Amino acid sequence: MTTAADAMGTDSPSPAAKPSRRRLRFLWRRIRAVLLSAMVTVLGSLLSVLGWSASQSIGRTLGRLFWALSSRERRRALDHLAIAFPALAEDERQALGRHSFLHLGSNLTECLYLWRRPAEEAQRFIDVEDFAIVETARSENRPVLFLTGHCGNWELLAPVLNARGIELAAVVRGMSAERLNAHLNRFRAHFGTEIIERGAPGSARRLLGVLSRGGSLTLLIDQDIQAEGVWVPFFGRPAFTAIGAAQIAIKQKALVIPAFLERLPNGRHLARFESPLDLPPDAAEATAIMTRSIEGQIRRCPDQWVWMHRRWRRQPPTSSA
Repeated sequence: MTTAADAMGTDSPSPAAKPSRRRLRFLWRRIRAVLLSAMVTVLGSLLSVLGWSASQSIGRTLGRLFWALSSRERRRALDHLAIAFPALAEDERQALGRHSFLHLGSNLTECLYLWRRPAEEAQRFIDVEDFAIVETARSENRPVLFLTGHCGNWELLAPVLNARGIELAAVVRGMSAERLNAHLNRFRAHFGTEIIERGAPGSARRLLGVLSRGGSLTLLIDQDIQAEGVWVPFFGRPAFTAIGAAQIAIKQKALVIPAFLERLPNGRHLARFESPLDLPPDAAEATAIMTRSIEGQIRRCPDQWVWMHRRWRRQPPTSSA
C-alpha cells in the first residue's frame, strides 16, 4: 500500500519518531488540562462576583467563540442534527447547532457562578414542576432512580433534589483530565451529592448502600461509553447504550422517574418530573424505553442537548451475505 510519505517521495517516519510524537501529544494534553483548569479557576472567581445574567451572557459569548473556532465539533454537531432531524432545512440545523453551543457555554458559566456561592443560591433560578410525583413515589418505600440526560443544565438537577431532602448520589463517568474532573466533582459535592464513578473500586457496593438507606440515584444514559450495553433506537438509528441503569432498576424493583432541566427564555430554568416509567423485566427492552424518554425531552428542547457528542460512533456489525 502506498503511504503518504511514499507519494511525496520522502522517507517514512523512523520508529523512534512515533514514540516522540506520542510523547508530544501526551505533553500537549497535560499542558492543555493545566491551562483549562487554571481558566476554570480564574473564571469561577470572576463570575462569583458578577450577577446571574452577566454570567449567562459571558457563557453565550464563549459558546459563540467555540462555534466559530471549533470546526470539528461544529461539523460533528451538524452531522448529528442531520441524522436526528433530516426534514429540517440546512439553515434551521445551523441555527439549532449554534444555539446548542451558546446553551452549553451558559451551562459552564452558570455552574462556575454557583460554585463559590451558598448551595441554596441555585434555588433562586429554578422553577419546579410536578415534584408531587417524586413525593408520591417515595411514599411507596421503594428505591427511586432519576433518569436524565445531558439536557438543559443537567447539573442543576442535584441542587433541586438535595434541597428537598433527597439524599442523592450521581453515577458518573470520570473525565480523563483529572484536574477538570476534580473541579466538576467539587461542584457536585457543593450541593450535597455523593459521587460514584462508574467502574471505580467499590462503586457497586456504594451504589447499593445509597439505595439501602433510602437514598436515590441519578443516572444519565444518553452517551456512547465503554460499558456493558445494548443497541436501542435513538432518533431512528441504533445507538449503543449502557444497560446498567435498567439492570439496577429491575433488580432493585426501583421506580424510575424521568427528570429534566430546561432553559427558559427569561434566563431561569425549569425542573420537570414525569411519571415513573412502566419498565418490563427485560433489561434491553427497559433500556429502549428509558432512551425513548430522553429522546422525547431532546425533541422538546432540541437546542439544549450535546450534539457534538459522538452518539452513533459505533453501529451494529452487519451480517455478510
